Amino acid sequence: MFYKIEKDKALVQILIYISLVLLFLMENNIIDGKYNIHSKIDVMIPFIPIFVLPYFSWFLFIAFTFIIFFTKSREDLLNTFRAINLDMIIAMIIYILFPNYQSLRPTAYAEDFFSQLVKLLQIGDSSSSVCPSLHVAISISLYLGIKNSVCFKNNSIVKFFTLILTILISISTVFIKQHSIVDVLAGIFLSFIVHIFVYRIYCNYELSKNNSDKESYIQSK
Repeated sequence: MFYKIEKDKALVQILIYISLVLLFLMENNIIDGKYNIHSKIDVMIPFIPIFVLPYFSWFLFIAFTFIIFFTKSREDLLNTFRAINLDMIIAMIIYILFPNYQSLRPTAYAEDFFSQLVKLLQIGDSSSSVCPSLHVAISISLYLGIKNSVCFKNNSIVKFFTLILTILISISTVFIKQHSIVDVLAGIFLSFIVHIFVYRIYCNYELSKNNSDKESYIQSK
């Protein structure tokens, strides 16, 4: 019975995630940025088009984590997507209350493959709703989900690889001028606050509640 409940909860979180993605896409095209996010450090960071590869690997990172946790550990799936969904909810509230944008993107692009790939990305992607960076926040939540997971508990190789991937994805956002360093720092801060809430507060509450429910069930028998 308890497995079925956890399984259903995990599926609910996935449905919430899909709904939030659709909501974000709508919000991103409706709300115009008002506050320009930038810092002096951004000017010093070069435009390096090849970093579009780790930037796009973010989508594969989400898919990999979902597939592994869906097939091996619904509990890890539940906790990881709880964190991701909370990242998105908080970020979108900030985008609404503090509508922001960035103006760091190149005005011209070289003809090489990676530069043109960045150009296509930035033509289709709004420069508003950038702080905090969801690319960064979600990447860190995925990594922390794997780091604290049951199925990767003794797999240091996967943990190391996903840590490197998380770092590459995070720095890629500034190297292809999708985000300011301010957005990255805000994304890091957001993900760690969410992690503390989900794994140290909410999970402990759920564990205590489940133990209490089990004891009540046993006593009733």
